[in-house]
Amino acid sequence: MNVWTTILAAGLGSYVLRMSMITSDRFRLPTQLEGAASLVAPSAFAALATTTLAGLALDSVQAAGLRNALPLAATLAVASLAVVRTSKPYLAVLTGMPTFWLVSALISR
Repeated sequence: MNVWTTILAAGLGSYVLRMSMITSDRFRLPTQLEGAASLVAPSAFAALATTTLAGLALDSVQAAGLRNALPLAATLAVASLAVVRTSKPYLAVLTGMPTFWLVSALISR
C-alpha cells in the first residue's frame, strides 16, 4: 500500500464519519449545543487569523524592528474594534485592509 492509498482511505473514512453524524436521524444535539455549534466556525477562523497575524507581527519585529509591526498592530486594533462594536465580521476586512494600506504608506515616507 503506498502513501496515496493511505491518504485517500483516511480522507474517505473521515468524510463518511462526518456525514454519518450529519445525516443521521437518531443523533440530535441538545438545544444549548445547537446554539453553540453556530459559533464554532467563526471562533475557529478568529483563532487561526489571530495566531497568523501575531506570528507575522513577531517576525516583523525580529526582522526589522518595531516600526514594521505597526501596520499589523493598527490593523488588528481597528478591525477588532469594528467587529466588537457592530457584531458584523465582514467589517474586519472593510476596515482592516484600508488601515493596513494607510499605515504602511505613512510609515514608508
